[in-house]
Amino acid sequence: MKHGVILLLCLAAFTSTAQNLYDTVHTKIFAEYLYNTQQYEFAAEEYSRLADSTYSFSLDYAFKTVECYSIIYQYKNAENTFAKYILPQCKNRPELYFNYVKLLIQSEDYAKAYSYCDSLQTPYTIKGTNIKTCLAIINKTTVNSDNPQLTPEVKSFCQNKLDQKSMAIAVSMSAIVPGTGRIYCGYVREGIMAFLRSGFDLAHVAYGFHKYGYKDPYPLFFASLSACFYVGNIFGTVKSVKKRNNSIKKKRDEQIIDYMHDNLF
Repeated sequence: MKHGVILLLCLAAFTSTAQNLYDTVHTKIFAEYLYNTQQYEFAAEEYSRLADSTYSFSLDYAFKTVECYSIIYQYKNAENTFAKYILPQCKNRPELYFNYVKLLIQSEDYAKAYSYCDSLQTPYTIKGTNIKTCLAIINKTTVNSDNPQLTPEVKSFCQNKLDQKSMAIAVSMSAIVPGTGRIYCGYVREGIMAFLRSGFDLAHVAYGFHKYGYKDPYPLFFASLSACFYVGNIFGTVKSVKKRNNSIKKKRDEQIIDYMHDNLF
């Protein structure tokens, strides 16, 4: 009994003097440790917890959270953090809007980045105009290449037309000679395989009709099967055109993004 009372008194003394390991100070120390040891995702969670705290709120914690997410390429999380904590403080601070636009582009949220370019003020007005024009090109929106604020590189992006393949030409070629539409799109191997397959089917069907006649079910079955492959070849050509044109646009868009990061940010 005596020992039990002593134990309870010791526990009461310990709990009354013990520090809370989850308070602001310890959370900050732990977040800094995680950051310094390159555990950025966990560090972001700790800094976000600090930014959420009513008693410890500071833009520094929010910026640290954004930085951690950006280092590990979690740009969407970084964008959400920026919008939640930093964006409401952006009044009369144009550099924060500029950083937000950059973050939106990194997260590939081009439409929102385009709209926020209107919020960019001096000294970012000219850069914002060029960024907005680049984003308009990416989103296939009408652009004005006569704007005197545009750099020569952005003007060249406006004037250069994508060398995309015509869907009508590719489909017509494949309908006349199977496989040629894919060759037209640059997929030579696929086109040759489609041509050989269609040629083999045609020869097989012709041989069947010649040997068994036009009313025999054997050549009729293979004729219907060959017709399915023929139609499939045309659908394959449609996919090849889309794939080719998307790859061309993606390559051009990557050039524009690289230019923005190297020259406008």
